[in-house]
Amino acid sequence: MKNITKVDDLVEELVTGQWHPKSANPVFSSDYPGLHFSCGCGLDHALSFTDFIMIGTPVKFVFFCENDYLTGVRVKGMFRQKAIELWTCKKSLYLKAVKKVNGS
Repeated sequence: MKNITKVDDLVEELVTGQWHPKSANPVFSSDYPGLHFSCGCGLDHALSFTDFIMIGTPVKFVFFCENDYLTGVRVKGMFRQKAIELWTCKKSLYLKAVKKVNGS
């Protein structure tokens, strides 16, 4: 998993990875019982019980954990799903990236 520590790198990932706000497809669900991902905070979290704020295709989520980390995860597989951690960053970096993109 890639640990993103620079604002420009995060902005590039969000653009090239074609990440969109959760509101872009409100029926998108992370309900994968028993499936966990390794978070940037060092803990494992269940997809079904962790909030996500962004989505991507084919099946990608940006999860936000209670320890102030965001982790981009792809779910792969039809009959046997597997969570693949793509990248992670701290919430503070994400907020700086949003501010930069919005021109604030």
